[in-house]
Amino acid sequence: MTYGHWLSRAHDELAGAQARLPSNPAVTLDDVEATVVARHRVYTRLAKLVEFVIGGQPARADIDRSTVDIALQMQAGNHTTRLYLGLTAAARSDLPAVHPTAAIGRVGRHLESAAEAVAVAGEILASHAPPAREPLTPEGTAIRAGAGRKAGLADIAALTKTMLAIDAELPEWLSSSHRLAYRAFETVADEARWTNDSYLTEVLHQVTSDADGAPSLLHLLEPPPVSPARRAISDGASARTSLVAARDWMHRNPDEVRALHLAKATQAALAVSALASPGAGADWRSWSTAAHVAGQFRGTPPHGPEAARMARELDLVTRWVRPEPRRPGQGIRRGFRLEAIDELAGVLPSLSEVLDAATLTAARHRHFFVVGRRELERVPRSLVYHAVERWCVALPNAEQVYRLRSALAAVGTSALASAPSQLPRTAPRLARLAFAATAEAKPSQHTGRAADRAVQEPLPRASRSGRR
Repeated sequence: MTYGHWLSRAHDELAGAQARLPSNPAVTLDDVEATVVARHRVYTRLAKLVEFVIGGQPARADIDRSTVDIALQMQAGNHTTRLYLGLTAAARSDLPAVHPTAAIGRVGRHLESAAEAVAVAGEILASHAPPAREPLTPEGTAIRAGAGRKAGLADIAALTKTMLAIDAELPEWLSSSHRLAYRAFETVADEARWTNDSYLTEVLHQVTSDADGAPSLLHLLEPPPVSPARRAISDGASARTSLVAARDWMHRNPDEVRALHLAKATQAALAVSALASPGAGADWRSWSTAAHVAGQFRGTPPHGPEAARMARELDLVTRWVRPEPRRPGQGIRRGFRLEAIDELAGVLPSLSEVLDAATLTAARHRHFFVVGRRELERVPRSLVYHAVERWCVALPNAEQVYRLRSALAAVGTSALASAPSQLPRTAPRLARLAFAATAEAKPSQHTGRAADRAVQEPLPRASRSGRR
């Protein structure tokens, strides 16, 4: 079920509650109480939905109604903030906390179903872009960048208009229900009158006009697919196998490399270089720069199961190199672990060359997006300006692409400087052995081990005739 499906369901339930108000009064006080609680729950979850759409709280949620009245009357300011203040004020209740039973009447059941539908829609947004946290999916990244924001707020405004229509008839419904209902819930009737007498209606019109018929991009949003269970890497040999397999795949398929692969590969290399021994020749400073720049790239997700699997393999390597803190008393064979990390460091020079070539290929195919120049955008009917990020396609001559390739080139330079007597003379053997697998073959670890042995293999002494 999509986000738009649950919003449509919430709208239908609210419309049903509005249609039932004149002809379905509550019989018992428990039913009245359940209906009142369901009304507050709808407003609370609409306010929470605003947080999910914009990525956080635009204002405090505990402001009293007199202050909210002043804020709603202000023509200047952010309409989103005023909408949020109005919804939180409408959701606030002066009644003591109760634990009502399930609603029996049709009005209460419609309101409860509407509240649940709004909650499910919010959970779909939170599964992509949880508030106060990094986005979990490419769709979540787009939501944080503002995709579908105005149309999403207009959808919330439409649901709020229906709630205001329900509140307009709620005092009369309370009077026609149980004979003690109006006296017991007189404060609820006052709250319903406040929502209609305040400037919240004008704010809803402004939010709707700001959308100006923008397409509802969020309506087709679905919950993210459940990722398959990840196997755990338990030893250095498995970590090296995964790293070499990912390196070989990126070498054979540079057109399939995406921003996620660059980010995961540079993070894994940074973890290895930071923990490797000084004699391993791993340049953690250059890998730190590369990981920082690669993390600024955005793009389409990996295409195909093999591309997604390689991204997971790189993530598993990082998790093994940087494990979670161990529990007291849990032993660790530190010496063997450091030796395995040093073996992983031997793969980094060839990995940097592969990433450099893949970065250039991906930039030529326009697979990357980076933040361009920030522009000042004026808030309507206000003298306040906001700095808005503008995303653009990263071309091969873009600054971020240049910085990433420069950092990767520095890794190769430091690797040559670490073993000047061996690496230049073994370069022909590396070229023949590092990526000997064909394009159709599956990732193989044999070629990577042969490449590393070529570097470590002692070279024959030059003969006297050769020195002459």
